[in-house]
Amino acid sequence: MRRLEPWFIPFALVNGAAVGLTPILLPLVAAGQGAGHVGLVMGAFNLGAFAAPAAGALADRYRSYRGIAVVCAAFSAVSLWLFPLVSSPVQLLLALAGGGGFAGAVTMANLLIVERRPQSEWNQRLGWLETALGVGQGGALALAAWLTGLGSRDGLLIAALVPAAAIPLGLVLIPRVPRAAAGAPVAAPREPAARAGQRLADIGQVGEWGPASPSRVHYLHQRRRPLAGLSRAAGLVRGRFGWMLAAWIPAYAGSAIVFSLYPVLFQHAFGVAPQTSSLAFAVIVFVSLPIFALAGRISQRRGPAAVLAGALAARVVLLAVLAALAAAGQVPVVLPLAAFSGVLFAWSFLSVASPGLTGLLVPRAEGEAQGILAASSGIAGFAGSVAGGLAAAHWGYPAALGIGAGATAAGLIIFSAALLRPARRVSPERPPVP
Repeated sequence: MRRLEPWFIPFALVNGAAVGLTPILLPLVAAGQGAGHVGLVMGAFNLGAFAAPAAGALADRYRSYRGIAVVCAAFSAVSLWLFPLVSSPVQLLLALAGGGGFAGAVTMANLLIVERRPQSEWNQRLGWLETALGVGQGGALALAAWLTGLGSRDGLLIAALVPAAAIPLGLVLIPRVPRAAAGAPVAAPREPAARAGQRLADIGQVGEWGPASPSRVHYLHQRRRPLAGLSRAAGLVRGRFGWMLAAWIPAYAGSAIVFSLYPVLFQHAFGVAPQTSSLAFAVIVFVSLPIFALAGRISQRRGPAAVLAGALAARVVLLAVLAALAAAGQVPVVLPLAAFSGVLFAWSFLSVASPGLTGLLVPRAEGEAQGILAASSGIAGFAGSVAGGLAAAHWGYPAALGIGAGATAAGLIIFSAALLRPARRVSPERPPVP
């Protein structure tokens, strides 16, 4: 079975632009208006994740996966190209558009697998898709290291060529999905979850946002009735899954602070040039790719609740270390980079454990629950980015990192008190009757 397919290439380019070029170049340009504006820009980019349901609904109605993916790539390219040429308020709109294009493209990439392949192949193919997207991210981060030396305008104009290249490649490589094939269910028809929406048999193998990405969102859409699950969603967030979200949101928001401020944080707090921090980020991404498989094995052996708690605890310690290093002033560059690497490596475990635990808590409405988890991540990413930028602007980077560590610790405390012990004998919750 051929798992690497040519149509992965345009999506890898869009992914690289979104989680390789954007996190480096946009903060450096926005930093001219202060750290608070950096947080607003990256928060708007994270908020663009809410375009995923709209893209899924359009794909469900018109079956134009290729066309929607090409439009999303165009949004990504235009947002990068215009960003250094417009005023601060318009930059927020462009960041939102870029995040929306990214989220929509990722949605199409996932649907091109679950709509065209048997359910038994979903996890393997999605895993290979994640690997291709991770390679795109690492390559884009290496490119960003060069572009940072060209100036904001020239750097972003060249960066826009990356998602722009995905437009012709998408038109050529992305397969058409016949209407009959797209409408035909590929999951087992007798499974209750298949009637509510697409379900991954073992979603814990696939990262929620993709390899080493702080803002990646998967959207498992509901077919035919994309808004019909709102009342069901309100019922799903009661009980253990609700407690998981109550822990996940502050913990994710805390970590979003360091990712949204990454290049300016390392430049001003640790004296690391953007070229160096970008190259380091690229190396960390490539090193982290094999960790996802290890995280899957550990999660299978120990259970997703224990793995999630351990990864959150590691992030609390590492964010506190980063805050202490930033407060100390001049420190060896290797120390903050090592701490940041640990924060990123912890994501390999969180990305496996969080959807895995979600599937255990709400097995009969897994698609809806995964969508709720993704939406909560988008909200948390927005809140963390904005709060981190404002804190850095008013009180400095050590305070912003300290807030991130505190928020992550709050999430860990909630999770441990509500879910860690019961997770060993967790009893699945029934979704509300529609």
